[in-house]
Amino acid sequence: MKKFAYWGRGGFTLAELMAVVVIIAILAGIAIGSYRRSVERAHFADMRSLAHQVAAARDVYYYDHQYGGSSASMPTAFSLLSLELSGTNGATYQGAHFKLDISNSRYVKATHNDGNYGLCVYQEANVRGKVSDEKCLGITTEGNEFCQTMGYTPASSC
Repeated sequence: MKKFAYWGRGGFTLAELMAVVVIIAILAGIAIGSYRRSVERAHFADMRSLAHQVAAARDVYYYDHQYGGSSASMPTAFSLLSLELSGTNGATYQGAHFKLDISNSRYVKATHNDGNYGLCVYQEANVRGKVSDEKCLGITTEGNEFCQTMGYTPASSC
């Protein structure tokens, strides 16, 4: 009597194993792409948040140093701002994933370390009729798509 005739089959065929490997590879490719986009969005949000904080600190410095109507200029050194950032060198801050630059008196420029994208956070003064105008700059094809998904209009420079 053959109760367990199925067990004598000997395992899976090569075609069955290859089908499983292909399915796992497709799922892994989708998961890795989603993970990379999520990480880039997190880096962009971190960069944008810190750029806004630096712009606000520059505004505070500017308004605190306008004595009796004298004209003060925006500070171009991180040492003048009330921010605790290690990695500052004059007008630049080098973070793990991006660099901030405050050398221009009109805006704070943040650029991703690989150069794919960046943004400018303008000071509180009106620039082109807007109080806080931002845009992407130095965009590659991948960064262009990324910035559009983040809701920014691509542009080539500040």
